[in-house]
Amino acid sequence: MALFELSEEGRSLLTIFLILIPTALYIMGLMEGKKGYWLFLSGIFFHILSIVLRGVEIGRIPLTEKHDNISFMALVMAFVYWYFYSRQGLKNLGIVALPLLSIFMFVSLAFKPINTISPFLKSPWFYLHIFFYFIGYAFFGISACIGVYYLLNGKGEYELLQYKGIIHGWIVFSISLVAGSIWFFVAYGTYWLWTSKELWTTLVWFYYGLYLHARFIRGLRGRPAAVLGILGFAVALFAYFGVGTVIPSPPTQF
Repeated sequence: MALFELSEEGRSLLTIFLILIPTALYIMGLMEGKKGYWLFLSGIFFHILSIVLRGVEIGRIPLTEKHDNISFMALVMAFVYWYFYSRQGLKNLGIVALPLLSIFMFVSLAFKPINTISPFLKSPWFYLHIFFYFIGYAFFGISACIGVYYLLNGKGEYELLQYKGIIHGWIVFSISLVAGSIWFFVAYGTYWLWTSKELWTTLVWFYYGLYLHARFIRGLRGRPAAVLGILGFAVALFAYFGVGTVIPSPPTQF
């Protein structure tokens, strides 16, 4: 049943409205002091509400297409940012992170919500794959923001926090690839196909793996490490947005 029995135009306007509210609150979170902090938390609340209402509308977890999973990634980015803000003392990280977070909210609006789902996607392994995939992307995104902030102020502890954030993202992203391979086998009878989508997903995993290896074993530190961490998120974004747009690819699940 469509949410509140709205017309298609009404549902589209409601979707835009529910995205714009948390986006505006995230931007207002840049205000100094407790007011900005509580506005940011209000943004998280309304963002969660928008995802819950979207799930009620379509009758399933909203993670099967670009509009929904970009919004989900932005929500996880908000939580990761909140962790670094409140637990790690990065009080000024919002200067970089909150504008990026808001950009992703607007990007989600560029993709029309899709209410149908392929039978091949109705698998818990697929949902686990997407869930961990975009949590990994969220960690990569906030880690890139920490890297930018480090380049702006030069405090070494921020580059270390960027490294720790990428570790978490890479571990979660690895879990996503395992779950995705299992889902792909259940759905299509093979664990992997070397299409451009799978190739670039593998490149993202290897890129961050090599970064972590160089950072931990080879002693990569400072600005070169921060730049490589930032570029990693650019590679990840191209793998998601560029493949299928710039580089031809067979139809994909997200």
